[in-house]
Amino acid sequence: MGITASTNQNMNTTDNNNNNHVNSNNNNNNNNNNNMNNSINSSDEEKKKEIFSMDFSAWKKDPLVLVEYSVLMFEEMGVGKELQVNRNALLSYITSVQTNYRNNPFHSFNHAVTVTQMVFLIILRSELNEKLTILEKLSLLIAAVSHDLDHPGLTNRFQINSKSELAVKYNNTSVLENHHLALCLSILGDQKDLLCTLTETDRHTLIEKVKIMILATDMEKHFAYKQKFDEIIPIFSWDDQQHRDLLLIMLLKSADISNEIRSWDISTKWAHALMEEFFAQSDREKQENLPLTPFMLREQVVLNITQVSFIDKFLLPSYQALQIILPSLSVYVDRINKNRILWEQLPK
Repeated sequence: MGITASTNQNMNTTDNNNNNHVNSNNNNNNNNNNNMNNSINSSDEEKKKEIFSMDFSAWKKDPLVLVEYSVLMFEEMGVGKELQVNRNALLSYITSVQTNYRNNPFHSFNHAVTVTQMVFLIILRSELNEKLTILEKLSLLIAAVSHDLDHPGLTNRFQINSKSELAVKYNNTSVLENHHLALCLSILGDQKDLLCTLTETDRHTLIEKVKIMILATDMEKHFAYKQKFDEIIPIFSWDDQQHRDLLLIMLLKSADISNEIRSWDISTKWAHALMEEFFAQSDREKQENLPLTPFMLREQVVLNITQVSFIDKFLLPSYQALQIILPSLSVYVDRINKNRILWEQLPK
């Protein structure tokens, strides 16, 4: 979903420059890491309190500060201790990820960290902390922080209608998700220290889980994944690997759309940011004589109606389904319902 002010030329050259983009940014990582190490150490306890809150906010925070939060989340999940991954390796990896996000109103590194924190919180504050393996936890965090890498702020539909190079490359199929995944794998390949302690088998397993999760964030496929998940709920077994993988997929997908779990102040900021991207895309569609996306037309959208509809169709059913397997998620459902009421009470 979303939009940016990038030109067609920028859009068309993005894919060709991906490898250069990743590699050139990595040259700057070491320059930042030493400075940030001291910063992280001095404020760990304060940041830990924030990452364990449902009202965590990455809104407008400095990207380097968000790198620090992300490193802490990986460490608190046990990646450092259980997989012997040191802080420098985590810092280098997260910094590389951060530099490969664009400064969009919504689809930015701030959004990625917001999603990562929701995944982190759900795992550590639910039955999942005992049920998931460290490999599954790490795959979720990697997928979450990487799931919108280099998002151009323009939807898959825009890519297809404009016949962008990305759309051609990925045959009009989950265009952006394939692009995000390709960059994710490129960064992982470059940041070898992150996974260096894993066996070849475990590395392959982790990569496969990251792949299926990132590709599943294509919202056009949401109902297909939701239906598959609903079908396994009555027979869900922690011993069934396919069931576990579907649960991982639904966890990431649900975290990706979880802003209505946050406080009203935070959730409304993200809602307006997404509309800003949508309206910009609609403007470009008009300028370029492309098919118009109805829910992005600034003269037609009523935000509170749009939000209530999204909650009812996507967000609430997802968390209600997860709650059946993870009863501790009832508090998330309650918070969604509270924000839904607030949206509904606004003037139409």
